[in-house]
Amino acid sequence: MKPLIKLEEKKDVFIVNNIYEFLNPENVYIPLNDSQLKDISYLYKDSYLDNSIVSVSGFPIGFEDMLINGKKIKALKVNNDFKENKEFRKSKPKIKTFQDLVQVLEFNHLNTIKEKIMSLPQIDNFIVSCFDEEIYEMNEFMCLVENYKEILKLIDDLKKVLALENAVLAIKNTNVKGIKKVKSVSGIYPDLKVMLLPDKYLMSNPFYLTDYLNIPLDNTLILTTNEIYEINEILKGKSISEKYVTISGDALKKSLIIKTKIGVSLKEIIHNFIKITVSDYVVYENGLLQGYKINDLDKVIITYNTRCIVINKLEDNMETECINCGACMKICPVNINVKKCYTQNLKSHRCLGCGLCDYICPANLSLKEIVKGENHEETFD
Repeated sequence: MKPLIKLEEKKDVFIVNNIYEFLNPENVYIPLNDSQLKDISYLYKDSYLDNSIVSVSGFPIGFEDMLINGKKIKALKVNNDFKENKEFRKSKPKIKTFQDLVQVLEFNHLNTIKEKIMSLPQIDNFIVSCFDEEIYEMNEFMCLVENYKEILKLIDDLKKVLALENAVLAIKNTNVKGIKKVKSVSGIYPDLKVMLLPDKYLMSNPFYLTDYLNIPLDNTLILTTNEIYEINEILKGKSISEKYVTISGDALKKSLIIKTKIGVSLKEIIHNFIKITVSDYVVYENGLLQGYKINDLDKVIITYNTRCIVINKLEDNMETECINCGACMKICPVNINVKKCYTQNLKSHRCLGCGLCDYICPANLSLKEIVKGENHEETFD
């Protein structure tokens, strides 16, 4: 693998280091078709419909076509009655064994975390990453800053459940605020190794993270600070009906980190918190490099998988012919012959989807869309 690089960020994009809460939306949307609704006339907070959480209590008022994780899907619109009524009061589960942990994750629909754990034949190492996946994204950063005491305690508890001697907390060395907070209580947890790593793109990727830490990837459990936070919320008897989302970009008056209900429309968040300063802009969900372009901002729904929304000024970056500069191949972290993929319309199963080929291309070609896939291609040396 090639050395990581630091991506240049626009100086006019500054993300405010505070959390703004939007926990009382007028409506939320749940992916569901009308045949699944049956005779439901009222929905309780923290109930589930087809594995999607209902983040408010209220009344179903019909279906709309919405964009969920970039795809057009029919969604049930629920009008918030602002009562936060729950059908059942959740208990506070105890995790004493590995099996307890798996059962708690499954029961509370934390399937991504459960799959990470169950995919490993055994767990010899435990890393908690505070690195966000993209530039203009600060959810992991602020999750640590806001919840550092609870996060460190749970890391220590999980270390014991997993029967490990120590755990690693990987923090970006530019996260001064988070580093200070962690150091203020780190003496309580002598078996927690706090590692400060360089601010480089793709450091959140398990391959690079373990390589920098000199820890073998096999049998290493890697969770994010947000995932630790979610487990902790479950242990407090809560459901995961809220999440951190960064909304940033050079088309905004200011960029914010918002704690919001799952299922809320982006349109309602923007109406309450965000000022777009230009008439011509482009919207990306989950990052400029790894994410995808959104054509209808008003239809976007914040889901469990939504990390960030980037709203940038529309630039006249017209695609031109490939100039055979080879920059895409030089920057590719896994040495894919990007040029061959482009000219012969091939795909590579090794593609990380990192978007660095798009980032570096002087001809503004959309190379990632061509390269990412399952077909065979030769390695570029």
